[in-house]
Amino acid sequence: MAANINSVYQKVLALLNKEQRGYLTPQEFNLLADRAQNEIYENYFHQIRNSNAKIKDDDTHTDTLEMIEAKLSPFLKSETNTNVSSGVMTLPTDLYKLDIVKVGTNLATEVNKKEEHYITSLGETGSVLYPKTVRPIFTRASSTTIRITPSPTDSSSCTINYYKVPTTPSWGYVVVNEKALYNVNTSVNFELAESEEEPLVSRILMLSGVVTKQQDAGQVGANAIQMTNQEQNS
Repeated sequence: MAANINSVYQKVLALLNKEQRGYLTPQEFNLLADRAQNEIYENYFHQIRNSNAKIKDDDTHTDTLEMIEAKLSPFLKSETNTNVSSGVMTLPTDLYKLDIVKVGTNLATEVNKKEEHYITSLGETGSVLYPKTVRPIFTRASSTTIRITPSPTDSSSCTINYYKVPTTPSWGYVVVNEKALYNVNTSVNFELAESEEEPLVSRILMLSGVVTKQQDAGQVGANAIQMTNQEQNS
């Protein structure tokens, strides 16, 4: 189950009002909610990189990776594209991070442009060193396209697995007697798991320090995030 947008907003307001630390309007909250979700989402990938760098000598490492992968699983998508022109494939518009690329049933290896130039300059397409259909390579041609070598045939299907951009959360409301009241029908919940509700509250509080000009409000959130990081790294 995803984190509920209204639950997070009410907790943020309660903590802000507890010591008269200011007020976040729905518009301000929605902006900070989107940023907080994106920051937590990006941190998942940092945690994976850090976990892979650690010595794998116990089950804790595996558990950490499994937990992060479970949180990321709702964002993992797959798309097949048979419209590849001259080896160039257009990426999905909602792509956040590319996972794997397959040409037919063959997994393609990602290389940078320098590596691509070196590999493809080693010889003719018939050379033993040149990428083959059974071991293709790909590189980023632009921010929205990849180039696959050798160029797939018209009958080849190219499949990519990728992590999508999180849907923008929104606390929807109607105004009654000059007061914003929650409207479930126009609201969009977070895509992060329900277990991320407290981290979302803490991060939004930290970000709210600038908006409300109450630095102590931001410090409350920062302290909560620091405590969570210490627990995860212990």
